[in-house]
Amino acid sequence: MQGELIIKAESHLYQEKYDVIIIGSGLGGLAAGSLLSRRNYKILVLERKRRVGGRFSTIKKDGFKIPTGAIIIPDSWAIKLFNEMGIDMSALRPLTRIFYKINGTDYEISPELGIPMVLNIIDRLERERAEKTGKNITAVNLKEILGGYLRGIRGVKDENIVTVRDWLLQFTENEKVHEVFDELCAALMMAHSWELPITKFFRFKEMKKFFMASQGNLSIARALARVIESSGVVWINSRVTKIELKEGWATGVVIERNRERMEISCRAIISDAGPRMTLQLAGPENFDQAYLKNLRIKIRPSPSILVLIASDKPLCLEGINDGLEIIMGSRRIRTVVPITNICPELAPPNQHLLYASVEPISCIHPVEIQCEINQIKRDLQELFPHFQKHGRILQIKLCSDLGNSPEGWTWLGYGMPIETSIPNLFNVGDACIAPGLIGTTGSVESGYRAAETVAKLLEGHE
Repeated sequence: MQGELIIKAESHLYQEKYDVIIIGSGLGGLAAGSLLSRRNYKILVLERKRRVGGRFSTIKKDGFKIPTGAIIIPDSWAIKLFNEMGIDMSALRPLTRIFYKINGTDYEISPELGIPMVLNIIDRLERERAEKTGKNITAVNLKEILGGYLRGIRGVKDENIVTVRDWLLQFTENEKVHEVFDELCAALMMAHSWELPITKFFRFKEMKKFFMASQGNLSIARALARVIESSGVVWINSRVTKIELKEGWATGVVIERNRERMEISCRAIISDAGPRMTLQLAGPENFDQAYLKNLRIKIRPSPSILVLIASDKPLCLEGINDGLEIIMGSRRIRTVVPITNICPELAPPNQHLLYASVEPISCIHPVEIQCEINQIKRDLQELFPHFQKHGRILQIKLCSDLGNSPEGWTWLGYGMPIETSIPNLFNVGDACIAPGLIGTTGSVESGYRAAETVAKLLEGHE
């Protein structure tokens, strides 16, 4: 067949041997690779796609530079890494203002005040509504909620309180208050409030400062790849088909590249392909039952739908070049980022780009994509009055494990360890998040842990 890629049946041994092979070039893999490269280890990064970065990258469409996944960079482990690796920080734009759209009105709320201030506003609006209509309202009970939160940090012992929603029902049945907590859970913790265990909720580490890359996340991913190339190699279009083992240790990988099959040797392997894929590459029979059980319990892919809207005029937060908007009470759209208000370089001249994050009705059950799209379109028309005349949907992308690219590989508090049953095989990425971390921050932190662990392992086997 014309254009068909034919891989030679036989493989040949690549003569170069590496200290560490990294499978995948997401932020976790790039973090581990750049940190180990700075220690002068010989690194080989293998990326199956045509670009580095994974879900932290950028592609071009109709003249726009659009994100492959993450758009916002929290001021935490990622910024620490960029500083240590000498990334040009002037390319990052601060995102300091947060607006909550409540009953159609935007309220700017400082990240330091956050949820308590939102609940105060809801309480006031509910009381005003009661005065106008003469109807009773369901109490917000802000004082009781905040007191319960402080107690909850020390632990929830009532066995009847399983989820975040269960915990909140102790204090109020007000659905607008429940919307606030569901928004927080779905947008930041990868599960709805009626799905996420309350014990996980209280471990969340808040993020209060954010940035965006003015040239797109791919520019940062490439900069990290260049750090790795100071003592190693980064190969794109290189698909790993097998992790080789000998006497219980990983000895290298088999890859397909340039229509050839190659075997490459190494002393340790770090996989940023996700624990499930790592398992398949190395063979499930090589992992003990305790590890397999842990993986079945903890890997909880969280679906999301990323919507990118192009327009010939700003659709929200016009004139504000450092803010994002959190939507309360919508059908599906949770958070919107007016990308070109902050980084106009990411769109053609006189064009605008809006990023909307959508959480499906459930983070457990399969997504009915057409139903979700219908709800998204209704949200767009109601939330953004100029959308119908001035806007168009540039992309609707379902991020789920069906396409091997969910929004997150697990929920808050369910991270797998970086270690596996194989002593020199490790995982990184957002499936291996530390307690309290999530997403981009958790991915980078896992890279730090893996780099430190691998360095100690290699030093002990010099």
